[in-house]
Amino acid sequence: MIKDFNIKLLFEGQVHERHQFSLTFEGDIYQGIFHDGEIQWFHPQPKHNLGEDDLQNLESKVYDFMTNHVYQDFKVKPLFEDQVHERHQFTLTFEGDNYQGIFHDEEIQWFHPQPQNNLEGDDLQDLESKVYDLMANYVYQDFKGKSLFENQVPECHQ
Repeated sequence: MIKDFNIKLLFEGQVHERHQFSLTFEGDIYQGIFHDGEIQWFHPQPKHNLGEDDLQNLESKVYDFMTNHVYQDFKVKPLFEDQVHERHQFTLTFEGDNYQGIFHDEEIQWFHPQPQNNLEGDDLQDLESKVYDLMANYVYQDFKGKSLFENQVPECHQ
């Protein structure tokens, strides 16, 4: 399972613009560049640590995620981070239109424009399915339980 997947744009707006990514897979941290539909791994190379099937699985997931992210202009911004009301605001481009919304409790709340006004049937389902897939990668990939009273010292009274 892939955890802690992060993307950083390098050389933005320049001829050498690239997307750098990092991830954790089976306890190892890997980094690479995604450009022109190809993955270029940094050191350590996953091919040295993984079997052929695991490597193909990892590269397939990275490729799918990167193509969805890079070519959809998908961006996520946490709102009210580490608070009870934490939400994730997202933006993406779908069929040439820009959409924004809030993702919380596996529900999408759309901003203007409402995609149901611009899209019909299968296209609307495709868009919402794509948002669920992309958000699952962002929100739930590194989901960790948090202790209810983490970093608090209990007080004792006599």
